[in-house]
Order: sequence, then structure tokens, then C-alpha cells
Amino acid sequence: MGKRIRMVVTDLDDTLLSREKEISEAAVEVIEGLAQKGVRFTFITGRPPYAVERFAQRVHITAPIVACNGAMLVNPENGEISAEKSLDISLWKDILEKAREQGHTILVLSGETEYALSETDWTRKRREAGREVPVAELEMLLSRDNIYKMNIMEEKGAEPFELLIPQIRGLEEQYSVSLYGTSGCEIVAKDVDKEAGMRALCEICGIQPEEVLAVGDNENDLRMILAAGIGAAVGNAVDRVKEAADYICEKTYTDGVIEAVLRFV
Repeated sequence: MGKRIRMVVTDLDDTLLSREKEISEAAVEVIEGLAQKGVRFTFITGRPPYAVERFAQRVHITAPIVACNGAMLVNPENGEISAEKSLDISLWKDILEKAREQGHTILVLSGETEYALSETDWTRKRREAGREVPVAELEMLLSRDNIYKMNIMEEKGAEPFELLIPQIRGLEEQYSVSLYGTSGCEIVAKDVDKEAGMRALCEICGIQPEEVLAVGDNENDLRMILAAGIGAAVGNAVDRVKEAADYICEKTYTDGVIEAVLRFV
């Protein structure tokens, strides 16, 4: 396509990460090669900063990490937040109380800490895996001004999450809401998405979106892929992302990212 790529950004889950949630040695080498060419590299992910740390230590990151689907830009060297967009969750009080009563897992990222509103199977499994998720009272979180993301996730044995969807849809005008089918949702501030995060990143780095190669797999990557100079969909991407992409990788997951980088950079 003849475009000069000055930065590569990639989603993590089901894109750069393998099915086993790892980054291959081959990918590490290709990313190191980008640094040697003077091409910046980073992640644009829905994960909060703490869930990105081990991957950032694995590869050569040369630009701020975009976390929480665009709500936070984080310095990979010291964890400092260089840009952020918080949300007011007061309008969600009724929905959150209902979800908690129904037995679902509710996660609220406040500052650098992710809180749960109650103990659930999900939080117990996290503790067993060595990651404690503190439980907080909803009233305490309602007063905070540094909330970046919320998740509601259906728990087995709880009332169906889909019962909450009509009420959730009533708030879609005021917030950016991503529904995960009928099994949960993610909420960030209005106008926050991966495209907005990528544009903020470009401004910080002095790079135009047209000079970016963006790689992804799922619908929350769609706007980012459309806005980038070259948008690539890994082979396992959903159909809507493949239809929007400039390039569809033959290979899947990590190998698809490697394929796109070697082709365009």
C-alpha cells in the first residue's frame, strides 16, 4: 500500500497472545526488530494496567500502553498514567445493586485497584490463582472520581444476566457499553474506545494515525482498525473485523500479528 508505518499497535487477548495467553519467542524477536528500525510498538487492550504488566516485561514496548479500551494511557516503564478518562457511575447504582443481588460478579477499576462488589466464584478462583480482588462497598465507590472501567459478568447459578440488558441499554447514550452477548458487559466513559485511545497515543508520540499498523480480532478493535493507516485482522478475527480490515492474516493469534508486521513494516 506504500504507507510508511511508524508505529505498530496490537490487541492482546486472541490477537498477540496465544490460546494459552502467552507471547511466543518469535513474536518477541519480531517486536525487537521494530525497535531496531525505529518503529514504535505498544498494546491497545481492554485489560487494566495490572493485567498487562507481565506482557509488557516480555516484549520491547516503545510507546505508552493504552489500557481499559482507551480509558487510560500508561507509561510502560514506571506505570504512571499519562492520560485518563474516568466515569461517573452514580447512574448505575440501581443496576449494580440488582446485579449484586442476583449473584453476578461486578468489578470496578478505581485508580490502579480493581474492586469486586461481592465475593463470587470468580473472585475465589482469582484468589486461588494468587490474585486477591478486594471487596468494596458500592457507596464508597460511588463517591470516587477515579473510576475508569466496570465489568458485570454472569455467574453460574445466578439469575440470567440478560434480564439486566434492557436497563443497561437505557444508559448507552451516556456511556460506552460493550455487551458480551448475554453473559456480561463492560462500561467505560462516553466516547472512550480503542480508536480514541489510539488517537491520543498518536498525539503524544507525534505520529499520524495514517502511519499506524493496528492489529486486532474482536468488535472492540473495529474502530481502531478502521482509523489506522493499515488495519489488519488476525485469521481468528470475527467477521465484522475481517470485513473492515485492509488486510486479513492467513495465520491466527500471535502468528497473525507476526505476519502483518513482516508484511507491512
